[in-house]
Amino acid sequence: MSGNKQEIPGRWSRRKRDVGTIVWISFLAASIGTFVIFAMMDVDALSDAWVLPLEIGSRLAYSLGFLFLLVVSLIASGLTVFMIRTGPKGGHAQGKGRRPPPEIRSPEEENPDLDLGDWK
Repeated sequence: MSGNKQEIPGRWSRRKRDVGTIVWISFLAASIGTFVIFAMMDVDALSDAWVLPLEIGSRLAYSLGFLFLLVVSLIASGLTVFMIRTGPKGGHAQGKGRRPPPEIRSPEEENPDLDLGDWK
């Protein structure tokens, strides 16, 4: 076996899998969010509440609501994948790769004129 990585036919690269995961999770979250929001609110009642009433149909209102939730979900999912991919490497939880704890020294070493008798 050589040290070269060979791609498996039909398998997506890591970036394609990440993008696919981001888009799919965002679509599901936006779908559920749209269902919940518009199950509680009536689009016609919302259009009457606008200060400047816009003549938009209910389909456009549903579409705009879905697109807004999709964009918010895409941003959240993208940031999550970014933080996972750029986070600490494996073994960090066990203390591997961490900086050593700072050395604790006596204040008398830093300042010989300090009298610690007053502080006790």
